[in-house]
Amino acid sequence: MAIDIQDLVVLWKKRPVAIGCGVLSLVLLAGSYLRSSRVGELGDLLKQKEEEGQKILDNIGNGSGLAKQYESLTATTKDLESRLVRSSERARNQQYFYRIESDTGVKEVNLQPVQAGATAQKGPKTLYTGVGYTISVKGDFRQILDFLGHLENGQHFFRLSSATVSREGQRGGPDASNAITLTLNLELLGLP
Repeated sequence: MAIDIQDLVVLWKKRPVAIGCGVLSLVLLAGSYLRSSRVGELGDLLKQKEEEGQKILDNIGNGSGLAKQYESLTATTKDLESRLVRSSERARNQQYFYRIESDTGVKEVNLQPVQAGATAQKGPKTLYTGVGYTISVKGDFRQILDFLGHLENGQHFFRLSSATVSREGQRGGPDASNAITLTLNLELLGLP
């Protein structure tokens, strides 16, 4: 069944409107198919563009107070850094404990820096380090609590590793005493 071009021309001349409508229908059907195959892809693209637009609007809204937030963070960072100790300033660090001792009335029994290797933790290297100390103080119950309060609310941040409390003498015995000895192993937050 071979179709000759002359047969097609004759057919076109007999029914031009019907053939034109048929060709137009085929073109519209092909266009509709191509368009419907891209609907999912275009829907995903539209969703992506909407998300990007929302992010941009959120950034614009959040950026309005950015300069004020930066100033606040800078001031807070300076305040925090002023509370850090330096491991190289041994005398200055010990002076911190002596001040607390004089403010609270406890008597220092022992103050020893702890070697850096003893307090070093395994893991990734950090910007801040712990400057370790072992301190023993003696005083009555009120003085010991006052010492702990001054240490807790003091100028420097610290991490308590261990604490030991002991009482001097026997209760009600001939050498009864109200003296309490407190030994703390702690690390002050600092820079190497």
